Amino acid sequence: MKKSTCLLIIIFLSGLITAQAQSYSVSGTVVDENNVPLLGVNVIVKGESRGTTTDFDGNYIVDDISTGDVLEFSYLGFIAQEVTVSSQQTIDVQLITDSEALDEVVVVGYGTQRKSNVVGSVSSVEVDEATAIPTTNVSEMLRGRAAGVQVNLGSARPGGESNIVIRGNVSVAPNGNSPLIIVDGLPFDNLNDVAPSDIASIEILKDAASTAIYGSRASNGVILVTTKRGVEGITRINYNAYTTTQSVTKNFNLYDGSQFIDLRREANRNRFTGDYLRDENIFSPFELETIENRQFVNWEDLVLREGVIQSHSLSFSSGTEKTKIFSSLNYFTQNGIIPNSSYDRGTFKLNLEHQITDKLTFRGIFNYQNATQDQETGGLNFTTITPLARPFDENGELVKFYLGNSITAVNPLWDQRESTDESKINLTDVNLNLTYNFTPFLSYTLNTFLRNRNTNRGIYRSSLHSAGDEGIDGIGVLANTLFKQVLVENIVNYNPQINDDHSLEITGVQAFDEQENQFTQIDKSGFTNDALGYNGNATTLLANVRNVSQRRLLSFLARVRYSYLNRYLLEATARADGASVFAANNKWGYFPAVSFAWKMHEEPFLEAVESINEMKFRVSYGATGNQGINSLESLGVANDRPYVFNGQTVGGSTASSRLPNPNLKWETTTTFNAGVDFRLFNNLFDGTVEYYKANTTDLLLDRSIAGTTGFNVIRFNVGELQNEGFEASLNSNFISTENFRWTLGLIFSKNRNEIISLTGETDDNGNPIDITDSSGRRLSIGQSINNIWLPKYDGIYQVGDDIAGSGNPLAQPGDVRVVDQDGNGQIDDRDNVFINTDPDWYGSITNTFNYKNFELFADVYFVQGATRLNSVLANGELWKGAINGIRTKYYTPEFPSTQYPRPKPDTHLHLFPFAVRDASYIRLRTLTLGYNLPNNALSKIGIDKLKIYATGNNLLTFTDFRSYSPEQDLLSNGGTSFPETRDITIGTNITF
Repeated sequence: MKKSTCLLIIIFLSGLITAQAQSYSVSGTVVDENNVPLLGVNVIVKGESRGTTTDFDGNYIVDDISTGDVLEFSYLGFIAQEVTVSSQQTIDVQLITDSEALDEVVVVGYGTQRKSNVVGSVSSVEVDEATAIPTTNVSEMLRGRAAGVQVNLGSARPGGESNIVIRGNVSVAPNGNSPLIIVDGLPFDNLNDVAPSDIASIEILKDAASTAIYGSRASNGVILVTTKRGVEGITRINYNAYTTTQSVTKNFNLYDGSQFIDLRREANRNRFTGDYLRDENIFSPFELETIENRQFVNWEDLVLREGVIQSHSLSFSSGTEKTKIFSSLNYFTQNGIIPNSSYDRGTFKLNLEHQITDKLTFRGIFNYQNATQDQETGGLNFTTITPLARPFDENGELVKFYLGNSITAVNPLWDQRESTDESKINLTDVNLNLTYNFTPFLSYTLNTFLRNRNTNRGIYRSSLHSAGDEGIDGIGVLANTLFKQVLVENIVNYNPQINDDHSLEITGVQAFDEQENQFTQIDKSGFTNDALGYNGNATTLLANVRNVSQRRLLSFLARVRYSYLNRYLLEATARADGASVFAANNKWGYFPAVSFAWKMHEEPFLEAVESINEMKFRVSYGATGNQGINSLESLGVANDRPYVFNGQTVGGSTASSRLPNPNLKWETTTTFNAGVDFRLFNNLFDGTVEYYKANTTDLLLDRSIAGTTGFNVIRFNVGELQNEGFEASLNSNFISTENFRWTLGLIFSKNRNEIISLTGETDDNGNPIDITDSSGRRLSIGQSINNIWLPKYDGIYQVGDDIAGSGNPLAQPGDVRVVDQDGNGQIDDRDNVFINTDPDWYGSITNTFNYKNFELFADVYFVQGATRLNSVLANGELWKGAINGIRTKYYTPEFPSTQYPRPKPDTHLHLFPFAVRDASYIRLRTLTLGYNLPNNALSKIGIDKLKIYATGNNLLTFTDFRSYSPEQDLLSNGGTSFPETRDITIGTNITF
């Protein structure tokens, strides 16, 4: 009996233990105070790395839960909750808003701050919206994302870049308007070195209060990028992939064969009798044969193709109390819409943080990038080639001379086939960081950084290429660029606990930054054959170039932040920079800044106003610098000048044409900024309104000097430039219900650029003398530095106009008319006017709609009041009918046009004023439709989150500027600009 009883007890206890150890799934819904489901709430098993996130309906499922486990529910802006699991399998949670948690942390120079305590002008970019653009050009991702940040298309080719201008051009120096790029606290020379899928946050510092801590490099603003890191208690694997097709979008047509024939005939028409000439007197025999056969060529169809992009990104992140890790692999490949253009890039990233002891923490970042860029042959000008051509023979093979063998114009497709232009880039970054906490209030950080970028470019023109017409058996160019950067920073932070009313934070930094560039180029010819391209053996060395330059920067800086009652905020910054690129008499520059903020909503008289959640007034004043010159411009240098002595070539040199200036120094930009940040009506609206004025003094200008000095030009400091502007941003959660949400974002920016003073010299009439700088811009007091100086276009002469009394009495109906400003009966430089090319304003509207698991995002971008010169319309050969170009309804006696001139055999006067065109535009830049699969379906297959999406970029553009893009002229660098494209993307994002 006892044995039976014991056996029953053992069986019962075993069953009880088994039942308690049995795991099961727990599910539920997470909502806010208004019972609206919350998307993206972290649901984690406490003490473990297991967990999930809620879907659009607020639902979650966590598997392998045992009785006694604790679930942690956390979400930005809400108070975290913990729930202990007993035996229930359904747990619904309501999270309560945490007003302090709503105050997000933003990255600033050498640290972070709560957004409510930021006293400078700092804009945060919505990363998820920015990375919806399928490209490696991170600059384009910033377009329309922050007030005061203007992105201008540089090159649309695969691997191309764009130019970022923050609050206008503050410098006249070449390459003097690029912002400083800081990634994870480290200076980067190229923003596109960051893989978009690795980006966690982007902040843009715009005023002196926020940028002065970077001193001499910060007058053009600072872009701070923070990459992803591991999170304690959460392990995730994320895979993101997409495929994009690219096609040309444009608002113009070229002349087809029949239309081009009519243009040529019209251009050669007798201007007095109106009679047309015989075709035999206009066209060549080859062209006459083409006209008879009606075999016309559409060069765009022949040259352009559909581009394809593929991207794959795999990342892993995990974290414990002591160690956090994030690692990613990214691969991107793009075949451009022009043959021979492509870009392939693979990247590896490792972010590691480990707490060695209670006081010592190690952080490390390792980046590796390998990329290859192929470019089309330079000077590929397929938009101006005559359609009366024959690019292929009877067998469909390419011919070299597309206008017949009697004319040596080379088929552009031929040169594309017979050329190679590829660059291979290897980039390695290593950042090691140690932080030692002496006390909870005092810490020291040693930050080190090493970067090596090696770029090898190889160009080969085969023996059949047009460059080999003179019997040269192939031409090869090998160019190697090595960039090396070393940075060491010593950082001390002191944050004493004074009392509840006062807070103080002091930061001190000593830094050393060295950058070195080495460039080597070898040009050679006489290749044995074409098989190995530029890697083959050659018999003749054509040229051998070697350039080495170095920049060193030694810096000391300090920042003090003080807060009283968490209501009155004061910040002061001072930095001293010594730079090797400046002359011996001006090595050091000093850049102070001070700023103040008042949290008005904390005042007793506003605490009872329920409609105001936050109202903060900010004001700042400070100075930053610009060291944007080449490393040797303050010195006297020699030019290589070999000479022949006794029948032999002997190395020699001559003095440079640039006169050295031992007093060359910084451009200094002093900025005043005032702004208001607000959140209103229970956080329904939030935004910022700002006014700024930035004055740059000691402009770095080139000035011509008398040749009798032995030199031609000197760079010196003179003059003042001003940028003044207004910015506004507004965000709103218009609708937030159980099933539907609508958020709206508005951004508006306006900037006025004006030259305040120049050399101080005047002409005989006492008027200030203008300067033409090295880029050809005419600088004049009261004008923008981005201007065009030409006569003012005034339409097309019509029959009956007073041509004899105009400034061009020899003109005829159909010619371009300009304004005779001084009324002296002739058009000359005295009739020129300044035309500002800067936009009057620019901005964007973003809308995000969520319905259950569906998400729709739309981004519309505006640029208004911009002006650009259309070089195709300004080309006199087009109006002679000698080349193809943008098709227009040109003037004819039978159909007189008031917009476009009459074709004629001699060159039109004043085509450039006529070709200055409005480049304003409105663009549906991004449209994305996504679907998040429900969690209950995903949990069964071990997936935490799965999203599929379709994205269109540059879908619609409304503009009067006729080109592939309103931001690019149709021609550049002797050829057709690489066309901007319309992109359609299909992608998926999976999280395990």
